Amino acid sequence: MNTRRLDRLLGELLRNLLLFLILILTIFPLVWMVINSFKKRAGIFAGPFWPKKFILDNYRFVLENLHIGNYFLNTALVTAVSILLILMFSTMAGYSFAKIKFPGRNIIFLALIASLTIPPQVTLIPLFLMLKEMSLLDSLTGLILSYTGLSMAFSIFLMRAFFMTIPDVLRESAIIDGASEFTAFWKIILPLAKPGIATVTIFQFVTIWNEFMYAATFILSSEKRTLQPAIRSLVGRYSTDWGALCASMFLAVIPILITFLILQKQFIKGLTAGAIKG
Repeated sequence: MNTRRLDRLLGELLRNLLLFLILILTIFPLVWMVINSFKKRAGIFAGPFWPKKFILDNYRFVLENLHIGNYFLNTALVTAVSILLILMFSTMAGYSFAKIKFPGRNIIFLALIASLTIPPQVTLIPLFLMLKEMSLLDSLTGLILSYTGLSMAFSIFLMRAFFMTIPDVLRESAIIDGASEFTAFWKIILPLAKPGIATVTIFQFVTIWNEFMYAATFILSSEKRTLQPAIRSLVGRYSTDWGALCASMFLAVIPILITFLILQKQFIKGLTAGAIKG
């Protein structure tokens, strides 16, 4: 009995030690970035890990010279509008695939799932040509529509999985009482789907906020540029301002952390309720 207990304690100790090492490896890049954002450029690689004096010169540089505030506003606008459109369409589509029987439902859904296997790089040139033909190239509207369309299949998949966990009897009772399909969806089912909506919001917020490839390709004007291409401009061909780069990246991470902290309870409920099950 004592041997079994000792083996169990050793197993738990090794497991906790492994989890602690994974935690250290995971958060170390973030800690390194934050600390170096308060260092002088010359002391980032040559000086000690923990600086003797924390300075704000890097943050002053990115705010005054990089004009990061304007890129923040552009990114916030694109992200907010894209997520609103994604939630509006994916909740209705997910509800339809989960609760309403119509001809070709399974085939259409399988086609949506199959589209998830297409690499983003494959859609870059067709989307570029499409936006050019529609006179939406170099516009935030074109970027918003691109993000909305590209994110729709995954969001519908998540919302459908979550709506399937909600009992059908709630919808059927509402319809028997005289409610329309849309009323049953809007007043009965959708309020119960907050964890699923939070899950989609967090996933898409992180994806769109950090997206680089489409933003760098579709946006040509400097004043319409979003955050990630602007941060990439700090990386030079022969030299890089690592202090300013770390400061701008840390500022870019803050909205993601705030969003997760606000939605974390609903996000965890969404995961435990099966919102990302196939």
